[in-house]
Amino acid sequence: MHGGEEQVGFHAQHIKNVVRDFRKDNLGLNDAQAGLDLLHRLEEESGGNFFIRTLIDEEGRLKCLLWVDPRSLLAYKNFGDVVAFDTTYRTNRYDMPFVPFTGVNHHYQSVLFVFALMRDELKTTFEWVLGTWLEAVEGKAPLAFITDQDQAMTGAIQSQYRTRHICCVRGTLDRWKALILKYKLEDNTWLQGLYNLKHKWIDAYTRNIFSADQKITSRSEGMNAFFDAYVGSCTGLKEFVEGAQKALERQFMCEKEGDYNTRHKIRCMRMKTALEQHAASIYTKEMFKKIQDQLVEDAK
Repeated sequence: MHGGEEQVGFHAQHIKNVVRDFRKDNLGLNDAQAGLDLLHRLEEESGGNFFIRTLIDEEGRLKCLLWVDPRSLLAYKNFGDVVAFDTTYRTNRYDMPFVPFTGVNHHYQSVLFVFALMRDELKTTFEWVLGTWLEAVEGKAPLAFITDQDQAMTGAIQSQYRTRHICCVRGTLDRWKALILKYKLEDNTWLQGLYNLKHKWIDAYTRNIFSADQKITSRSEGMNAFFDAYVGSCTGLKEFVEGAQKALERQFMCEKEGDYNTRHKIRCMRMKTALEQHAASIYTKEMFKKIQDQLVEDAK
């Protein structure tokens, strides 16, 4: 009709974007209510310890949903010094960003602190999520946040928390300058903006910030892959909540397995020194391996 595909004013991705926006704006009433009913039932069964908050827009539609399981709240109290999160996970029927707040436990396993679904990624939306989560954890902010370079997210963190913020890019100034000169990128505005944030990602500025050895958002990305086993692109809100709770149960089963291995499995001594034996007696199995590797490296 138009003389070729290149003559058409839109393509398949444009159509996908329209469908995505329609789904966001038309979160099914019945589905939303079924999901909220499930969350409130979990809250009732927990004796009121299950934290739930919703944000409704001016048209009465669900804009944001955040919930914290009591087990996640306890995990945050124990392991919440460093929190990583991103908004790249969108496996649900409405293509709403799923925001996993993650950390690491005493077995160096990923642990999820909070579930949040958002309709958009505006600064005000991030502020609501961060402020609501701060309410859930009784005002205890982490020592450091690890995120990507999203400006809205960065602005929200600065407005809600007095904590260190680390970007997931890593590098050194020498390598940066060599990259700029090699590819003649002196006038690239995006790279200039990234350089202005050097105090959040250059090793010389961030090496003194405790990060639990997770200076990239791979923990969050790994949690995204973990959730793929429980939710899919056609998952509605109720099914998403059910899948999230199953994933959380599996997560804590992994922690119990780590506890069992720590108590009952013998450590293999590589140096047979008093320091190595002492470390084996006080650290979990996985943490001991990290210390043992460092001891062996230092002995070379």
